Amino acid sequence: MKISEIIEQNEKSIVLIDIQKPGENNQKMVSVRGTAFIISPDGKFVTCGHVYKKIPENELQFLGVSVSGKIDEKGITHYDRFKIKLLKMDEENDLALMQIITDKNIDFEPVNIDRFGDSEKVKEGDEVVFIGYPLATELLSMGFGITMNTNHCIISSIKKRGKDGSLHFFMVDTHVNNGSSGSPVFSADTGKIIGIASAKISQWVSLPEGKKFDIPANMGICRPIQYTKKLIENR
Repeated sequence: MKISEIIEQNEKSIVLIDIQKPGENNQKMVSVRGTAFIISPDGKFVTCGHVYKKIPENELQFLGVSVSGKIDEKGITHYDRFKIKLLKMDEENDLALMQIITDKNIDFEPVNIDRFGDSEKVKEGDEVVFIGYPLATELLSMGFGITMNTNHCIISSIKKRGKDGSLHFFMVDTHVNNGSSGSPVFSADTGKIIGIASAKISQWVSLPEGKKFDIPANMGICRPIQYTKKLIENR
């Protein structure tokens, strides 16, 4: 399947989780916390559990999601923002099921959950694509606006649980940067969702004056989609 087709079929279902706090001169201070994907027309969506858990309690009131909306005559996408709430958490597999809150009659555009793949069949060397909002806060501060990005990589390692041999997570040979957590991971061959980008692997290097520098490695952790299926089925 062409990567351009995967992007076109799913980009309206992939959303941005952020905190927008009031600042000076009616300006909002925006901090992008992660990516998510909508799974139902009524606005339910899935992201990584740590995206929600790492938000300080006093900042939850400013939590929301930005959904791609109209495209203007210049080809620029405008985003609509909504409040959200947590419905359910799977802490063992780092997953959260959440809900968009709105009093408007809106049908959101979900991913096709019938096209969830079988993550137990993934193999090292399989080509995958994940779509999300990596380093979105930094890109906003540089004046680039809200920026969706697509990564094309391979599955570099598969990790199984020692207790029963079930798939725990798989690794890819690229960065899962801040903001990418919660991005759907697609099979480049079939276009089906097989996982969720979850974490980066990096090395901390000590610098003078007690400071540390984070050097990312070309390794990222992705959670299998099978656990998302269970979270959705039990909602």
